[in-house]
Formats: sequence, C-alpha cells, structure tokens
Amino acid sequence: MALLRIFTAIIHYQLFPHGPFRDVITKTGLHIHHLFWGILLLMITGFGALASREERWHLRIAVVFGIALGMTLDEFALWLRLADVYWSPQGIESIQAIAVVAAILAAYGFGLPFWHARLRAGWRKTNDQ
Repeated sequence: MALLRIFTAIIHYQLFPHGPFRDVITKTGLHIHHLFWGILLLMITGFGALASREERWHLRIAVVFGIALGMTLDEFALWLRLADVYWSPQGIESIQAIAVVAAILAAYGFGLPFWHARLRAGWRKTNDQ
C-alpha cells in the first residue's frame, strides 16, 4: 500500500517527468485512475480463480488479487464520493478504508487457528452425542 502511495505521489508531483511513472491520459483527455486497473485485475483474478482449481495457482491468484484490492481500496474515497478527492482532505477516507480492511484481515488471519479449534471441538461434541 505504501509503495502504491509513493508511486502516486511521484506521478502527482511529477518528480520524474521523463520516468516510467506518469498519468495515464487518453488522447481525448480522459484520466484513467488506478482504480480502473484495480477493478480490471479483480475481474481477471475472479475469472482465473473460477477457471483454475489447481492448487499451484491459488497463491499466484491470491497475490494478484491482493494487489488489485490494494489498488481499489487506495481509491476508496473516489468511488465513495464519485469525485477525484485523492489529494484533498477527504482522501483520508481511503486510508481509513485500508486500515479497516487490514484489521479485518488481521483478525481473520490471527484468529483462524482459534476458530478452527472451536469448530473441531463443536464438531466432536455433536458427533459424540
């Protein structure tokens, strides 16, 4: 996430105007935000996950999905307000959304052994009766 914010700052403040990081703007002047690329990657990974049931692809798809999720959450304020507020005070909503999702994922990840143990204990009780 921090890396994405750094790249976006490099683009916004044009720190390297001739470098690889710059705004994607069409010939008609349409600015394509990284939200677009994030949604596109979410769709591709969703289809990829449905198409491939092989375990060797699970981690690869999950990594790309995580990158795509980060790209979309980084623009959360944009899709909440339908306005480009990335560098305005309302842009903090994107950081807050990222923090909420990170907390949920951390609670899930750290709590998984606990919930698995609870489910196994509950499963044994119902089978023993």
